[in-house]
Amino acid sequence: MVTPQTDQPKHYSIFIQEATKIETINPHMKGKSTMAKFELFIHRKADRMLEEKGLYQEIKETLKQVKTINHTEIQEAFAQKGWIKEHQICPLARWTWDACKDKAALSIELSLIDAVHRDFLRASLAKKHGDLDVLVYITQTYKEPKFHNIKRDIEILNDILSYPILLIGLT
Repeated sequence: MVTPQTDQPKHYSIFIQEATKIETINPHMKGKSTMAKFELFIHRKADRMLEEKGLYQEIKETLKQVKTINHTEIQEAFAQKGWIKEHQICPLARWTWDACKDKAALSIELSLIDAVHRDFLRASLAKKHGDLDVLVYITQTYKEPKFHNIKRDIEILNDILSYPILLIGLT
């Protein structure tokens, strides 16, 4: 007996790889620039949501200012663009986003894959309460939590993650 195939859920995800010019911090190469790459994974039309808010280009321009993959440096770069640092997620706990602007939450995770999953759960709660429109998630491509592992998890959790996510992997 042949079982009928069911349609897979439709994903509104695309994968883009970009090269962005940033200044090097190597003092021996003063005046020269180097190409840094970052990968984007766009889940549930996050790019369109951010464009409507006027934040998509701002995010990419802000990342051009970052010289090292360092949590504090990335967070400060966004704060200089008017993003609110350590924005509280829930009044009942000390949970915070690394930065937030116009219901776009920014989370920077450079060490634990479990923290990524925790942030997805917190984002679901914030979305349910009307405090989140889109999640911007910054990680790295070369060590945990790796960009490709988070991308995989977003795809696996697609039915649960009902909000747009812009995943950025820095190299």
